[in-house]
Amino acid sequence: MQLWGKKVGKAMKTAALKKHTRKLITLIVLVCMGVVITGQPVLSDEPEQIPESLNDVVAKGKLSGVFKTLYYQRAFDGDTPDWFTLAIGGNFNYETVPIYGFTAGIGFKTSQGDYLDSDNEVYRGILAMGATPKDDESYTALDEYFLRYTNWDTQATLGAHAVNTPWLHGHDIRMTPKKYRGFGLINNSIENVELHGYYLTHWLGWTAEEWESITSAFTGDTGDDEGALAGGAKWQILSAMNIQAWDYYYNDIMNSFYLSADYTHTIDDDYILGADLRYLNQTDVGDKLAGNISTYTTGGYAFLGGYGATLSLYYGTNGSDDLRVPFGNSKIISLQVLELDRAEEDAYAIKLGYAFDSLGLEGLGANVIYGSFDTPDTGANASPDATEFDFDLYYKLGGWFKLMSIRLRHAIINEDEDVDGGEDFTDSRLYLVYKF
Repeated sequence: MQLWGKKVGKAMKTAALKKHTRKLITLIVLVCMGVVITGQPVLSDEPEQIPESLNDVVAKGKLSGVFKTLYYQRAFDGDTPDWFTLAIGGNFNYETVPIYGFTAGIGFKTSQGDYLDSDNEVYRGILAMGATPKDDESYTALDEYFLRYTNWDTQATLGAHAVNTPWLHGHDIRMTPKKYRGFGLINNSIENVELHGYYLTHWLGWTAEEWESITSAFTGDTGDDEGALAGGAKWQILSAMNIQAWDYYYNDIMNSFYLSADYTHTIDDDYILGADLRYLNQTDVGDKLAGNISTYTTGGYAFLGGYGATLSLYYGTNGSDDLRVPFGNSKIISLQVLELDRAEEDAYAIKLGYAFDSLGLEGLGANVIYGSFDTPDTGANASPDATEFDFDLYYKLGGWFKLMSIRLRHAIINEDEDVDGGEDFTDSRLYLVYKF
């Protein structure tokens, strides 16, 4: 958004933006709720089997989870202390069988270590950090407890649960994902359209054991007790093309508006090509508890694949402020370590991937990625330019171990040391993951 330059004009524009944003979110939520109220029951060849007893509701429920063993290490070339963590943990969830469309769920997370008793600093997000960066602490917490109703092409959830939207989701890149507390609604009554509406009050971070307000994620002040409204629509226009539009209103912080479009096309069953374009705009609102915010990110990527190999090209650019995305993201470029999120940053990347299935090595694959990130060398938004090389090898086991996967990643990051904060380092990660 461009400022009008006059105080009166600015005030009018801010008021208009707030009014427009709230109308948009309210419309999406009301549409979803209207379909719930007026929609017709989903027809099914097999009607819902009503459990005969409360014991059946619990005993026949669904247990799921992810068990992880993670080894993360970051080694700096300069004076910064190295990070090093080995831990075991994961997420474990249970949901009852439906009774008249209602189910109840509960889940917990845990991360235990450090088993190698390292003197290095804790790798952020694997274990909790104690009084000092070298003081690692295991954690265990209840991260899901919800009541859910599913009917009339609609799923409504109240309580603490997982949320999956482009800029507010689990961001599951450490031991356990982020979770959210509030109300969520997903509706599929309109053909090829999926509508979402949320009102969220609190969140639980990667290593956190206590819930915090949504606002505190931006301000760092647990005394700020505000929530967020979010609404979005996913529209499959063609069999190969999808469009998404989302609006996130963080009360007294900012409004984020997001658009994306992706397209894929298969040629003679041998080749596949496609593209993904994205745009995000962020503007402060209300009391501006996180300060002045006015920025954007835009760009996308294109890819071509065939015979097991895929080549992808990425480009993106940011506006005059850093992106504010504490709840997971759909950044245009997101490598193992570096991401397109700094003020006035331009970046590009190239990725070459190969799946070895055609060679008889089913489940084995590899990626090689190079990314370059450029920011101003002087001024208020000066920060080190950087490049990153990623090497990624993964293997999904078969047979008795078909639920298990192994992944090995290594990144080499070179930063411009002529700018304050620049320092070269490497980042290595090993994942052993079992999902059930």
